[in-house]
Amino acid sequence: MNFLTPATIAIAAAATIPPLVALYFLKLKRSVKVVPSTLLWKRAVEDLQVNSPFQRLRKSLLLLLQLLVLIAAALALGKPMLQHVETHEDNVIILIDQSASMDVVEEDGLTRLDHAKDQARATIENMKDDGRAMIIGFCDRAYVVSSFDTSKSALKAKIDSIEPTQSTTNIGEAVSLAEAYLQNIIIGGEVQGTDIAPESPAPPATVYLITDGRIADIERVSPQRLDIENMIVYNVGTRSDNVAVLAMDARRHYERPEALHVFATVRNFGPDPVEFEAFLYIDGSNVDAQTVRLQGVKPPPDGRASGRRKLGEADVGTVAAVAFDEVEFEGAGVIEVRLMIDDALAADNRAWTLIDAPRSVKILLVTSGNLFLENVLATLPIELTTMTAARYESAPDKDLIEDDRSCYDVVILDGHSTARLPQGNYFFWGGIPQIEGVSIGKIINDQIIFNWDETHPILRHVAVETIDVYEWFELSLPNEAVSLIDGQTSPVLSYLTRDANQYLISAFRLLGEDDFGNPLMNTYWVTKVHFVVFVQNAVQYLASAISTTGVKTVLTGNPVTLPVPDRTRTVQVHRPDNTVDAVPTGGFPSINYARTRLVGVYGIEPGIPGDDRCAVNLFDVVESDVAPAQTIAIGSKTVAAQASSLEVNKPAWPWFLLAVLAFLVIEWIVYNKRVFI
Repeated sequence: MNFLTPATIAIAAAATIPPLVALYFLKLKRSVKVVPSTLLWKRAVEDLQVNSPFQRLRKSLLLLLQLLVLIAAALALGKPMLQHVETHEDNVIILIDQSASMDVVEEDGLTRLDHAKDQARATIENMKDDGRAMIIGFCDRAYVVSSFDTSKSALKAKIDSIEPTQSTTNIGEAVSLAEAYLQNIIIGGEVQGTDIAPESPAPPATVYLITDGRIADIERVSPQRLDIENMIVYNVGTRSDNVAVLAMDARRHYERPEALHVFATVRNFGPDPVEFEAFLYIDGSNVDAQTVRLQGVKPPPDGRASGRRKLGEADVGTVAAVAFDEVEFEGAGVIEVRLMIDDALAADNRAWTLIDAPRSVKILLVTSGNLFLENVLATLPIELTTMTAARYESAPDKDLIEDDRSCYDVVILDGHSTARLPQGNYFFWGGIPQIEGVSIGKIINDQIIFNWDETHPILRHVAVETIDVYEWFELSLPNEAVSLIDGQTSPVLSYLTRDANQYLISAFRLLGEDDFGNPLMNTYWVTKVHFVVFVQNAVQYLASAISTTGVKTVLTGNPVTLPVPDRTRTVQVHRPDNTVDAVPTGGFPSINYARTRLVGVYGIEPGIPGDDRCAVNLFDVVESDVAPAQTIAIGSKTVAAQASSLEVNKPAWPWFLLAVLAFLVIEWIVYNKRVFI
C-alpha cells in the first residue's frame, strides 16, 4: 500500500490525537453545592473521580475507540492506494522465449528463462478462477507446451517442464500457433456435406509474450488476427556484457597438408573493453593460445538504447580476427576454439569443427576426351582416374563402390547423364543426375548470364561477368536446388544435395561438336586463369577437403545429414550433453537428425568412418547481442516491454472512512451503555 500524501497523515494526527489524550488528564472546575443525598449522584461521583486533578491515565475503552477513529481519519487523508495485478481475461495465450540468449545468467544467479517461467507462473496465478490458458514455447521452432487448460496447477507444471536451448529465435511459428486458436474451426463430418461449422467465432484471447527481445524475425512477422496493440510484452534480463565466437575456419596448407591453420572471428557486444585468452584445442589437448583485446560498444549516436542497436551493427575495435599459430597435425580430429572469459552467455564462447586426415583427393573423370579439363585437373594435387562413359556404366561395383560409397571423392562427368550414382559427390558438365525432379530440355543459344552468387565458395575469386557461353541446356530442378549462376530463363550452374549426395550441375559443356562431328569450343572460359580457380574451388568444396562450413558443420537448430552403413536399422546419436538418442534409419542410406539445439559435437554409432560426426555452433549475432530490447517492433507496430506484471493502483481511502464510521458507532454504543445502564 502506498500513500499519495503521507505528510497529511502526520499533520492530521499531530493536530487531533494530543488534544484528545489531554482531555483525559484535564481537571474540570465544579462549583460546590449542598444536597440532601448522593444516592442518585453515583454517576456524578464517578465523573468527579475521572476528572480528579493529576490522576494518572487509566485504561479506557472510549479513549481507545476515539484514538482509532482519529488514526483512521488521518490515514484516509493520506490518500492510500492499493497495488495489485488486475486481470479480466477469460482466455490467455503465453509465448515463452527459450532461445540461447534466454540462457544468460543474471546477477541474481538465475537465467532469463528462470525469470520468464516465474513471470508465466505469476500470470497464471493472477488469471481468473474460471479462465483458461495456453502455453507456447519457441526458439528456432515453436511448439505447444500446453493446450488450453483451466487447471492452474497443471499449467504451472507444464511451464516448469520448459527447458533451455542454445538455438536461434524465430517467433513466426509461435504467432501462427496463437492465431490458429482464433480461427473458426470446421468439424469434419463422416459423410461428405455434413461438416459442422462453428456457431460463433472463437472468443478473444490476451497474448503475453515473455522474452528478452533478441528475435531475428520479429519485424517480418505480420499477424492477421492478433491485436498487437493489446499484446502484453514482458521484458526479462538486464545484462549486456558478452563476447562471442561468430565464425571459425580450419585449413590445411595447400603444399604441406600436414600443416594446419585455424582462424576465428570474435566480437565484444558489451559496453566495456575486454582482454582475454583464446585457446585452440585439438582432440581436447591445448595446442596454442592467443591474447585478444577488444573495445567496448559505444552508445549509439542517436540515443537509441543498446537493445535497439541495428542487427549486425558493430563498432570499430569490437571485432577481431584471431589467427592461431600453424600446427603440425596429420590426423583427423575435432578442432575447438575456446574463449576464457566470464560473460553473460557461455554457448557462444566455444566453437568446433572437424578436420579430416590429409590425403590426396581421388577424382574420377568420365569423358570421351576433353583436353582442357584433363590439363586443369592435372595441375591439382589429386589422384586422377579417367574412363569413358561406356566404361563407367559397365564397370563392376568393386571398381566404383567401397563401403557402400563411391570409391572417389568427386566424380566429374563430361557430357554424360547417368543414374549410376552411389553415395558420393558429382560434378556434371552438360549432363544431369537421373534422379527425381531433375530433367534436361532444349538447347538455349540466344541468352546471356545475368546473375550469380559471388559469395558462394565455389565462385570465390571467379570473374563470372567475363564468362561467355555459346549455348547451354534448359534445366528443370527441384526447389531445394541452389542456383549459383542464372541465365535469363534457366539456371546455368546449380548445387543440389539429396540423400547424402552432392551434385554440382553445369547446364553447358566445355566442348561441343560442329556439323561434321568435330570438337568445337563452347566457351573461351577454359583459356582463362580463373577457370582453373573455379575447378579447384569446385573440387575442394565437393570433397570437403579444406572447408569447415560444409556438411560437417551446421548451426544450432538446423538438421544434419549423416550417412549410415548399409542394412543398419537403428543408430545411436551421441549428443554433447552425454545423452544418447536412438534413431531408426528406415532403410535409407542416411539419417536426418534435427535435435541440434545444443552446441558441440554430435556422433553416430555405427557410422561410416570420417562421416560419423558433426559439429554444431551458434554463430548468431542476434543471440550473442544479449542486451535486452526495451521496445519490440512486431510487423509495423512497436510494443513497449514491461519488466513484470502490470500493477494497478486503486484508492483505499473509502475503506478507511468506513473504518471511521464503524469505530464511531462502537464508541457511541459503549458510551451510552456506561451512562444509562
